[in-house]
Amino acid sequence: MMKSKLVKFAFFLLTGLVMLYFAFRDVELDEVVLQIRQADYRWVILSTLFGAVALVFRTLRWRLLIEPLEVQPKHANIFHAINIGYLANFVFPRIGEITRCGVLNRTDKVPVDRLFGTVVVERAFDMLMAALMLALILFLRFDVVISFIVEHITQPLVSRIDGFMNIVLIIALTASLFYVSFGIFRKHILKINILQKIKNMLRGIVDGIKSVKRLRNIKLFILLNILVFGMYFLQTYVMFLALESASSLGLGDALFVLVLSAFAIIIPVQGSIGAYHWTISLGLTILGLTREEGMVYATISHAVTSLLFILLGTISLFFVFSMKKKYQHNTVMSI
Repeated sequence: MMKSKLVKFAFFLLTGLVMLYFAFRDVELDEVVLQIRQADYRWVILSTLFGAVALVFRTLRWRLLIEPLEVQPKHANIFHAINIGYLANFVFPRIGEITRCGVLNRTDKVPVDRLFGTVVVERAFDMLMAALMLALILFLRFDVVISFIVEHITQPLVSRIDGFMNIVLIIALTASLFYVSFGIFRKHILKINILQKIKNMLRGIVDGIKSVKRLRNIKLFILLNILVFGMYFLQTYVMFLALESASSLGLGDALFVLVLSAFAIIIPVQGSIGAYHWTISLGLTILGLTREEGMVYATISHAVTSLLFILLGTISLFFVFSMKKKYQHNTVMSI
């Protein structure tokens, strides 16, 4: 089991490092370092504060989803759980969603399966907000989006069409083989005990998803969704002001970069390392920045956000373990 986890960790990390290599390839590192030193870090700090406020709004939003489950976890514990979840993503991509459910189960005894259902709802609304932002940027800056797709997606794929078609063929054959095998061995597979556990977990997830129908204040929930992404938008725009090369970019440009960030985060690598740098730096070249200038923005933005998550996650870990030790001490004293 440990060997398997190490292999997965190494694979995801290697993927991120490869993307990081391609992001920095053909970039003048001396120029990047020089511009990073010249950045106005007052704006960087303000941008980071907007990111921290977004975490507070995420805490309030998750609390609203948890309330219909007939439990009342403390706001501080929810905040700690979210922070630790983000910290866990630096070890394994996407494990943070499960981790934060486990943390809140430990601090407030809320069933993990039901909590995970609320996380599914959260992610669904995150995707909805990302889709709305994409629709808005298509309306406001259609030319920019098309330029990015053509220059960095369509043309590279066309230039490698033979290899791409081979990959598609392999995926199709693998999917067909899996489908046929499942059809033949379906009865035996369904008897496996672990599937019963999965079935029970799915029921818990469905119960958590249904919690959105029982929200006591749906208007507040919608408002919190807007505020979360409003903070992300301000975080993105204010970071422009920290760099002379990006200070002339406008609100529409910030929305474009924010949409790219949402897609970069989807790529399963630790802390979005490499994926964020590659996507954002290329996106900023469409907006008129050089590769070096785009990489400066991506590097600073990713670094300060990562430091925020690591710092808050570490502090939250300390508080959670302190609470556990205090509880154990009080239990022993009462005995």
